[in-house]
Amino acid sequence: MYVFSNEDIERILTMQECMEILETLYKDIAEEKALLIPRVDNLLPAVPDDAYYGFKYMGGGWPRFQMVALRVNSDIITHPEISGHARRVKMPLANGQWVGLVQLYSIETGELLAIFPDGVTQRMRVGATNGLGMKYLSRKNAVRAGLIGSGWQAGAQLMALLAARPVQEVKVFSPSQKNREVFAAEMHQKTGVRIVAAESLEACVQDVDILLSATSSIERVIDPEWLKPGMHVSCIKSQEVDETVFDACDHVFMHTNAQAKQMDNVLPGTPNIPDKHLGGWWKNEKKTSAGFPDLSDIVSGRAPGRTHDDDITCFVNNIGLGLQFAAMGALIMDKAKSLGFGKELPGEWFTESVHP
Repeated sequence: MYVFSNEDIERILTMQECMEILETLYKDIAEEKALLIPRVDNLLPAVPDDAYYGFKYMGGGWPRFQMVALRVNSDIITHPEISGHARRVKMPLANGQWVGLVQLYSIETGELLAIFPDGVTQRMRVGATNGLGMKYLSRKNAVRAGLIGSGWQAGAQLMALLAARPVQEVKVFSPSQKNREVFAAEMHQKTGVRIVAAESLEACVQDVDILLSATSSIERVIDPEWLKPGMHVSCIKSQEVDETVFDACDHVFMHTNAQAKQMDNVLPGTPNIPDKHLGGWWKNEKKTSAGFPDLSDIVSGRAPGRTHDDDITCFVNNIGLGLQFAAMGALIMDKAKSLGFGKELPGEWFTESVHP
């Protein structure tokens, strides 16, 4: 049984490889050759009073690699107001750190194959998911992009963007001038691409071919007035867009229709939760995620993507799939053995002689 660290996984995974293995996964999903273990959010009151405890689990089985993945998160969650918008922020109260674990099991023997923290893996799978959206829905000649957000997820979205399209310039905006300037400098150094810290949100979204949003906001951050012919919009959360954005688009795609997200997964009475949080586009019977084609539809060819250069397209990563961790896990296990990463523990520590 192997234990991997986030540092191991960061050295193992590349964005291009993540996009490739997820593309294979979505083809199998379209053919019903994979098993979904739905996401469940369980909430309890917590200390401090303005926070609550969340126990989340999700998973999936992928027969192609004879593997099942289970992802578990044990979180203390708050919703502070930042720059006038309510956010979703997890507090690092476990000795200054967070708790999220992925377990990989063998379909052939039932054995536990590996355990690793979910941080880097979940970041890469979110980036790769939206990267596939960009590959299938953005114009092939897209060269300029705007990115709203400069945090942990924004970095992965930028990597996915560059893996999907030969972008020459990316403008980045976040409410903190320092954060966006540091992000732009670091990502320019890593990628060699021109990354510009935009002075305003309006400057960030002007004259771009692809507009990405990677925030922790639980309110809309994309304005439909920004959308122009030929643009592709990419979001990592359902709340980053609303019905007015969909109405301004020619084609809208979801990540998955296999499961409806618990959009009300906020403990009642939590401060700073806007009333409209519970009344988003998903409450409209004509605008539910099931009313739009999803990523497996595009990848398998069951639904057309962009049909004209002037089309405005939108991809919403409405909910993650535990199946993605099976795909990431298969990639990690395969590469880790050849690269010599990970610590091996005795398998008998995680099996038992008593019939369960």
